[in-house]
Amino acid sequence: MPDAAIRIPRSTCRLFGAIKALSTLKNTCILVHGPKGCVYHINYILGMRGDRPREIFSTCLNEHDVIFGAEDRLTRAICELDQEIHPDLLVVLSCCASGIIGEDVHAAVRAASVSAPVLAIDSGGFEGDHAEGYRDTLTRIAASLAGSTGHRDPHAVNLLGVLRAGPDLGEIRRILTSAGIRVAAVLTAGTGMADLGRMGDAALNIVLCETSGLGAAEVLLSRFGTPYIVTDLPIGIPATDTFLDTIRSALSLPCPEKSMNPHEPIPPLDPSHRIAIFSGPTRAIALSRFLSGLSNPPRLIVLDFLPPSLEKVAAAAGPGCVILVEPDSGEIRKALAAEEITLVLGGMLERPVAGMLGIRLIDVMHGSQRTVGYEGARILAALIDGEKI
Repeated sequence: MPDAAIRIPRSTCRLFGAIKALSTLKNTCILVHGPKGCVYHINYILGMRGDRPREIFSTCLNEHDVIFGAEDRLTRAICELDQEIHPDLLVVLSCCASGIIGEDVHAAVRAASVSAPVLAIDSGGFEGDHAEGYRDTLTRIAASLAGSTGHRDPHAVNLLGVLRAGPDLGEIRRILTSAGIRVAAVLTAGTGMADLGRMGDAALNIVLCETSGLGAAEVLLSRFGTPYIVTDLPIGIPATDTFLDTIRSALSLPCPEKSMNPHEPIPPLDPSHRIAIFSGPTRAIALSRFLSGLSNPPRLIVLDFLPPSLEKVAAAAGPGCVILVEPDSGEIRKALAAEEITLVLGGMLERPVAGMLGIRLIDVMHGSQRTVGYEGARILAALIDGEKI
């Protein structure tokens, strides 16, 4: 196996992470100071996944700019977008090219005379991977844009580390509302400047992805004194009960008696499934516990990046599971064959290899079906067993 040539890396660059984290903020304009290819390819990929940003622009650096610099053009671009788009927020991102030649995006932002708030973030691809892009972007937003009215809401929470607005986020909001808990803001899916301005009013911050959300939680604790908890995604009926009970306890709200829980348990899965999980650590842990609870633990887990605690992933997966961190596609094919995998829980990136090997794929990353909460557990179990939804 060559160690200098990696076949189809699992992770991508810091710029991708920053753009993904910003892509669903309301009325936000993203400006990348770099060559046109950076924006084109990331926008194309996010569009395929259903996450295309509404407003994303590039300064389209050329060879002359790379040699002589283009900070003046960046400042002009910031002013043009402010005047023509009228965003609630304008975010300026560096990339590999502008970072290498030493372009100062922060100075360009300071030189621009604009009405909208402008946030500059160093996001050169060589400076880290997409997970670091997620983390640093959420941390900067919490540090620079979060505010408070000064009135604490004892039943309000913020959700941190949720980057995709879709059915799962809607279900999390629904089950929290049914428990008398209000979601004040989400970092970052579907959130606007008004929501960010009230983040400090929440009584609790809930970190749903430790990798992307923990830094923001620490900042909000420091700025507003808001405590936080790190929870697993509520995938499965027991996990959803634990999720709600943990939040109620942190908010000093009463927990219902277990006998009052109306949710019938889900039967064990078909034992013939040999399942692989392809995801980040947060979803891998939640899916592993869900599968183990239905008597069919995962045989293989492929992680996009190194988790904060590999031991936690291994404990959730069980002793018989093979765990690979950022393997290349050759290693993945060998592991799928060696573990005799018949079903992949993953996303779009797994479609080619699953199709090539004749393995059924369920998209749990970008699908239109719920996977969290009580109803999501039944939907996911039915999909795994091949039932029509």
